[in-house]
Amino acid sequence: MEKVFDIGNKIEITPARSAFSDAKNNKKYSSQILDFDDLRTAKIAAPVQDGRLVPMRNGEDIDICFFTKAGLYQCRGRVKNRYNEGKIAVLDVLFVTDPQKFQRRKFYRLECTFEIRYRRFSKEEIRLRDEIERAKRNGEKELLEGYRKELEEVPELWQPATITNLSGGGVKFHLRETLDRGEPIEVAVPLSLQKGVLPMKVMAHVIDCEKSDDSRASASDARCEFDGITNGEREIIVKYVFEEQRRRMSGGER
Repeated sequence: MEKVFDIGNKIEITPARSAFSDAKNNKKYSSQILDFDDLRTAKIAAPVQDGRLVPMRNGEDIDICFFTKAGLYQCRGRVKNRYNEGKIAVLDVLFVTDPQKFQRRKFYRLECTFEIRYRRFSKEEIRLRDEIERAKRNGEKELLEGYRKELEEVPELWQPATITNLSGGGVKFHLRETLDRGEPIEVAVPLSLQKGVLPMKVMAHVIDCEKSDDSRASASDARCEFDGITNGEREIIVKYVFEEQRRRMSGGER
């Protein structure tokens, strides 16, 4: 097996479908590579949450995400043994599959909480956008400029929301209303990068919008997929996700 990680690398593990784990369990737990036999078995730190060990059974399958200097890798692992080394609880894990780098079509999803804004499009704005696309297809330059000027005068009504997870492919957030499935929206997301806060506005459409379990804070949870996003914009989001997760795994602060 090709080794893509180093001893000491931070990892994140998620219970996978197995005889011991619930398929609905999407919790992620931080851990660390302690040793590797240069074949397929690694020794990792047993995950801890709220000061308690997370129960992992022998034979349980887990999904592993590696945070390396070369980027994010993932593989399927299986718990072989649980034991203590002094005061440290460890797991022997067999790598069932080879680590693969995250592909562009499959983006790592970062669980996070911060304030964003979104806006729905008015009927007038939708009409003007349709006219702009028609004028582009027909090569009607004068009409195109006219529609663009009209569009600039349409007021933008932004609403507050709270993001819950983010990836290079889309976003999920809490909001105080219900959006329609398939509805186009625009999302404004401030990204705190090492060089400072970068405000981004991205077009998206609603995959689904369901009533939130915590109705005291918000009415719905909307899951959206980005539309028309440029490679540069997507790279910025992926960079933020990677920087933020590495910061969390190292216990650092901004």
